[in-house]
Amino acid sequence: MDPKLYEAVITGDFASLQELASSDLTVFLQVTTQEDNILHVAAKYNLKRMAEEIIRLPPLVSLVNQKNSKGDTPLHIAARLGSLGTAQVLINCANTMTQEIEAGERLIRMVNMEQDTALHDAVRNGHDQIAELLIREDPELTLLTNDAEESPLFIAVDKKYIDIAKLILQVAPFCSFQGRNNMNALHAAVIRSQDEVLRLSSYMVKLQSPMNYVTNMSFKHSFQFSSFGPSAIIQAAFRNSIYKDFVACLMEKCQSAALSETDDYGWTPLQYAVHFGAVDIFKMFLRYIDLSTVYIRDKEGMSVTHIAAREGEVVMLEMLAYLFPQIWDLQDNKGQTVLHLAVAGGKLDSVKFILGTDLSHDGLINQQDNEGNTALHLATIQGHHRKIFEMLIKDSRVDKTAINMEGHTVLDILLLKEYGFYEKNWISMSVASYGGLETLEHAINKNGRKTRSIDTRQLEQPQRSERGDPASDTQVEGQQQLAKRKTEVAGLKKPNRDQLQNIASINLLVTTLIATVSFAAGFTMPGGYKSDGPDEGMAILSTKTAFRVFVIANALAFCFSSTSMFLHYCKSFVEKLDVLAFYTYITSLLTSYGITAMVIAFVSGTYAALGDSPGLAKAVLSIGCSFFGLQLLVYLK
Repeated sequence: MDPKLYEAVITGDFASLQELASSDLTVFLQVTTQEDNILHVAAKYNLKRMAEEIIRLPPLVSLVNQKNSKGDTPLHIAARLGSLGTAQVLINCANTMTQEIEAGERLIRMVNMEQDTALHDAVRNGHDQIAELLIREDPELTLLTNDAEESPLFIAVDKKYIDIAKLILQVAPFCSFQGRNNMNALHAAVIRSQDEVLRLSSYMVKLQSPMNYVTNMSFKHSFQFSSFGPSAIIQAAFRNSIYKDFVACLMEKCQSAALSETDDYGWTPLQYAVHFGAVDIFKMFLRYIDLSTVYIRDKEGMSVTHIAAREGEVVMLEMLAYLFPQIWDLQDNKGQTVLHLAVAGGKLDSVKFILGTDLSHDGLINQQDNEGNTALHLATIQGHHRKIFEMLIKDSRVDKTAINMEGHTVLDILLLKEYGFYEKNWISMSVASYGGLETLEHAINKNGRKTRSIDTRQLEQPQRSERGDPASDTQVEGQQQLAKRKTEVAGLKKPNRDQLQNIASINLLVTTLIATVSFAAGFTMPGGYKSDGPDEGMAILSTKTAFRVFVIANALAFCFSSTSMFLHYCKSFVEKLDVLAFYTYITSLLTSYGITAMVIAFVSGTYAALGDSPGLAKAVLSIGCSFFGLQLLVYLK
């Protein structure tokens, strides 16, 4: 295209255009490197008057239907970029044209190389006025789908352009609900049901950890979040309530059969509602579904109850159990029940409900999957969810002696896994006290007596989940750990030399500080010394109980820390790893005692010195006692 022509079009220089037209009209038929004609250019810049002037010339009317290299007509460009005035001019021109092109195809229905109509482009880019113009001009546009099998309604729902979606539902008597990946508009509506702000905020909460606070400390960003975050969350909650009303409108327009349609993953809109925890939408769907819809399973054989159990959606799980008890015993392709999925997902509330409902008979609770694992086996293999494990071993209906395909009972797995000394004792004895047993083969393998070996090939080559489910991956990792430990004697967690040295270096620093502080406090008594009389040089507060507590606690702090330092010195001559671990344990214990004694000494000494201010003394005592609460919390954890 001639640069002068292009510049005249985008600047609206009608005088230059008239000068060019007076010489030769064919100059207006030139195109750019993308094969855009002058109407394409006018549509890009929303030059309504320019478009009107161009199509007034009879030889140039055919440019309305001309496509560029991507198959876009000027109307596609106008719809994509939101050029409302230009779009109106193009549609009016097309309606007055007497001839039709491409076997009777109208301009408004022409498609580009991706089979998108102008309505697809308008909806995808959120231009609701142009979308309304096109729909009212030809309501049947809402029935057309592109190469990705996306209908305009699906695109509007996917992009969360609710106003456009409502317009399609209200104006078009019939419309397509079809979408990509064999989804329909209901699939997209459920997936988009949670506002992105709420979804991201719930995700960020899971990322919180003390390490993040330390390594990413930024007062600037904290202030920005505190000033923006709460208001954004409130607005998102409001948008969520509006979206639920839209889904109700969409459901009324859809036929109930849409709830039974599965996408490429085998999931129905009902299953997505459970997966995303959309309780209100789930309740709405329950009014339209029957037993056949609830029976539908995905490609891994999971029903809607399996998904509810895995995601910890107890409210929906309870409704399903009450309304459709027939599906409670269903197993997926791995032979796993709802209890297996709840345990594998670490969902404590789901496990509580499943164990508490009358539908859960002994057969379901002790059902073994394709690898012979009961729910208790899975809880033991994973080892991350202690409360679930405790709940299962305390339930009298749970079989603690079941043997999986690897020949292991729960107690066998516990003895093979690595734990700390006290942890291993407590867990294994708890299982044994509730009826747990080793297998005969493992029971015979005591005191070094050799029996037949156990095949570990299946544990060494576990199968991964097709959908990459984190719970399944955790189960596989647990099995791999067991496979490595089978040829070894069941042992405890043993730190390496570097770990012991790191612990010792920190411990030595702390114990040195305690010894220094307690030594200095022994000669700078709170309250000072008497300067005259027969008791000259004696501590003034020596008769007070709090002072005596201070003296004893300070002495203990000094003795504990000094003993710890002496053992650190002795440890420097030791080479055996077990002996180093023993010394490290003793010195760490002494240091913790020293810290406790130092805090007691500080609180009691301050309390004694503030005898004339009881209110202030009690405040110091309360603050000091908070340390012991924190200490207890750390020890119990």
